[in-house]
Amino acid sequence: MLAEPDPIPAAAAGAFHVADVPDLDDETFGGDVRCPACRRMSPWRDNAQRPFCSLTCRLIDLGMWLDERYVVRDDDSGDVR
Repeated sequence: MLAEPDPIPAAAAGAFHVADVPDLDDETFGGDVRCPACRRMSPWRDNAQRPFCSLTCRLIDLGMWLDERYVVRDDDSGDVR
């Protein structure tokens, strides 16, 4: 019997908004950001997994890309395939 696939993280379901991302180029920023995978708040500074809250969320996101659940669409309709 095949295992059921993991539920799609919030980011894949369209819950991630650009407005949730603070100005991270600002060196004075030391606040928390929302993890794109599980939506929990996590620290930006001294977080080796940023923007994710944990290695688990980081690997879940990588798996989503590798399973082709995330798609970067090309708007160029003149491309020949």
